[in-house]
Amino acid sequence: MNAKMNAKQMWLCLFLVFCSVQTQCYGCNWITSHYRIISGETLTMLRKMEGQTVSITGLFPHRLYTRIEKSTVADQVRFLAEVTEQIVKLFSHAEKWDTRELDHLQNILESRQLAELKHCAEAYPATRRSSKLRKHFMELRKILKNANYSHNSWERIRAVVKTHLERMDLMADHLRRNFRG
Repeated sequence: MNAKMNAKQMWLCLFLVFCSVQTQCYGCNWITSHYRIISGETLTMLRKMEGQTVSITGLFPHRLYTRIEKSTVADQVRFLAEVTEQIVKLFSHAEKWDTRELDHLQNILESRQLAELKHCAEAYPATRRSSKLRKHFMELRKILKNANYSHNSWERIRAVVKTHLERMDLMADHLRRNFRG
C-alpha cells in the first residue's frame, strides 16, 4: 500500500510540476501574439496627440530599464504590467487633450494592454513593486501639478510616456524571443 501511495504522490507531483511549467511557458502567450499590435496602436494614438517638441532630458529612468532588462522573465513581465498601470493612472487626470482621443488611448491601455499584462504576471510568483518606478511616476505627477497641468507640462509627460512605451516594446520583443525559444 505504501509503495502505491508513494507512486501516486510522485506522479501527482510530476503532473503539478509539469502544469506549473506549462503555465509559466504559455501563460504569456498574449505577449508573443498580441502585444506588438496593441503597443503599436497605443504609440500611434500618442503620436496623434503630439503637439510641440519638448525636451525630456533627465525625466526618463534609463537605468531602471537597463536593470530590468537584465532580470528574469517574470520580473520583466511584472514590470511591463506595472508601467502600464502607472501610465493609466497618470492619464486619468489629463484634461488638456481631445477627450475622445484620450478616452480611446486609456481604453486601449487599461482594458486591453493592462488587463492582459496582469493576467500574464499572475503566472509568476508575486514580488514587491518597484519603488523606483513608483517614485518616477510620482515625479511626473509633481511636474504636472507644479505647472498647473499646463499644455506644455502635458507635452513633456506625453513625450516621457512615449519613450516608456517604446522601451516596453523593445522589452516585450525580447520576451517574445525568449518565449519562442
